[in-house]
Amino acid sequence: MARDPSPVARQKARDDSDLAWARTRPPVGRRKPSKDRQAAATDSATVDVVDWLSENPDTIDRIQEIGDVLAGPVIKEIDKRFGGSKPRDSRRQLTNHFWCDLLVAVAEAIEKFSKAMDRIPEYVTTVILQSRKAEGRSVLLEALVGLAVRTAWEPIKSMIHTAGIEELQRTCRILAVLICPAPEDHKAVQDSALLPLAEEGMLETSRERLEQVFPADWVRRLREGLGEA
Repeated sequence: MARDPSPVARQKARDDSDLAWARTRPPVGRRKPSKDRQAAATDSATVDVVDWLSENPDTIDRIQEIGDVLAGPVIKEIDKRFGGSKPRDSRRQLTNHFWCDLLVAVAEAIEKFSKAMDRIPEYVTTVILQSRKAEGRSVLLEALVGLAVRTAWEPIKSMIHTAGIEELQRTCRILAVLICPAPEDHKAVQDSALLPLAEEGMLETSRERLEQVFPADWVRRLREGLGEA
């Protein structure tokens, strides 16, 4: 959609997200947002990301490159080591927010270990396992997570020299938002992808909606980040 020179599909996505937001307006006096309203807010943020990408084609190419790494070499290695006679079963385990977990953890690790790159795969593996445990998601073998991370990290690391650390972080965060099946249910994506993208101003149109549906602590951190900017 971002590659399409015509804005028609993007505008339709914008109109659909605006309509969903309007339809989920809570009754007067009700303070807690519904899941549908949270989903409408994060859908709006996704539309913001796609609009931004349509004006930044270089980032689209990097997103495609990282996506190809996950869908190619990483899946191939997992199938070889853990697929057995039923690789589809092994892959199915990874549809429960694993790939977006991996991307946001990589973005976080780049920031923390930009001067110690060799430690990043170990750190990313630990972050993924801890995050999944904290959010009550399906348990994955540490060896499987470690293999996926190491296989993904080598080509991603090489992009740092061509794209730079900040751009690579942004790329991982955007791809995490785009592929996450339900950002409104995925705290790691909210905190490590949507929050920094909102602070960066990329989600300007949807920022107010996100503030209405996410917890007060998330909103506080967003406003503090904007204040620092």
